[in-house]
Amino acid sequence: MKAMQIMYFVILFCCISCTQNTSKNLDGKSYQISSWDINHPEKQDPDIIVFKNNSMDSESCHQYGFVAAPYHSTYKDGVYSFSSTIKSNTEGEMQFNGTVKDQEITGSFVWKKAGQADINYAFKGNLKN
Repeated sequence: MKAMQIMYFVILFCCISCTQNTSKNLDGKSYQISSWDINHPEKQDPDIIVFKNNSMDSESCHQYGFVAAPYHSTYKDGVYSFSSTIKSNTEGEMQFNGTVKDQEITGSFVWKKAGQADINYAFKGNLKN
């Protein structure tokens, strides 16, 4: 009987822990950002980053054939950290890494394409209303 009670509490604890972890994601949020080539910070471009259905999307990259891709996120001490790699059949891939705290998003991405040197970008922005 005691073993059954212990098993019950272990299962309950695991269920609660799993529920809490899965609710800590960015799905359903969109961020209005500015991004720039770190070698040319004077030229900033607007974009919208969307987190939906466990995928991350950069709306301004659609024109180059990039599509939404799965993202990974963690949550600790009020900060989400995320990463994702979006790809295009013709333009290579972009590897995103960033953080979200409160309503602010910041991060960087690297555009990798065969035949060209990697281009490093930074971005920042806020939750879109």
